Amino acid sequence: YQFNRKWGSKGSGNAQFEYPFDIFVYNDEVFVADQLNHRIQVFELDGTYNRQWGSYGTGNAKFDGPSGVHVYLDEVYVSDTENNRIQVFNLSGAYLRQWGSFGTGSGKLNRPYGLTVFNNEVYVVDHDNYRIQVFSLTGAYLRQWGSKGSGNGEFNYPAMIAELDNEIYVTDDGNSRIQVFNLAGAYQRQWGTKGPGDGELDYPQGISGYNGSIALADYGNSRIQIFDTTGVFKEKFGTPGSGDGEFAGPQGINHYGTELFVVEYENHRVQVFSAKAKIDYLPLMGVG
Repeated sequence: YQFNRKWGSKGSGNAQFEYPFDIFVYNDEVFVADQLNHRIQVFELDGTYNRQWGSYGTGNAKFDGPSGVHVYLDEVYVSDTENNRIQVFNLSGAYLRQWGSFGTGSGKLNRPYGLTVFNNEVYVVDHDNYRIQVFSLTGAYLRQWGSKGSGNGEFNYPAMIAELDNEIYVTDDGNSRIQVFNLAGAYQRQWGTKGPGDGELDYPQGISGYNGSIALADYGNSRIQIFDTTGVFKEKFGTPGSGDGEFAGPQGINHYGTELFVVEYENHRVQVFSAKAKIDYLPLMGVG
């Protein structure tokens, strides 16, 4: 991957961020959960500011530390973390519906983080309940899995979530690993141990799947790592800093086309990278 462009700085103005947490690209627009500005900001692919909505509070369309954003069928799903709920908006930011309240029972939430929508189901990382919960698009509770621990299918503060090829990938940040499940929540496999080496993780956060690969925001190591779907290390990029291609708190991450969008919690910006062409992706003599 090579650096393409960047935008953003610390602040509360348009196109400024205060600890941005998640990013999702949809229909040539970039949606950012601007956590401590308690809003969603929307940009063109080149970083041109388009619009925003939200402010601090508990009412409809108000936020308290939004930490997850995902767009599905022209609707924007937001994890309203400290309000323990999911809110849904149209693309222009008009409030549509919400569900969730604080608690530990089925359908209750305790600081929801990442979320992803697939096949008309909403998968929510229920961070402080150490579990994944699945809802219908209108918020009806469907199923859940996970509990606190370090065993297979257990979590220690799960953070972010992504779907690829009918599997669900979860960053289990307190256990420094990725866990993979089928859509029903059955444990499939895992990888990762705590450390700075290739394939090792330190506080893994955002995750995104594309073209048979998994990109991971390795927050504590100030880098992005790329794996195949079984966890085999493929490449890494990034070093600590604030220059182009450097990271301070790489947090949310999302593929769009051949580009990878990264939002940085501590550098208060978005960086965009493009996948470098690799010879083994090229068709030979018309084959492939």
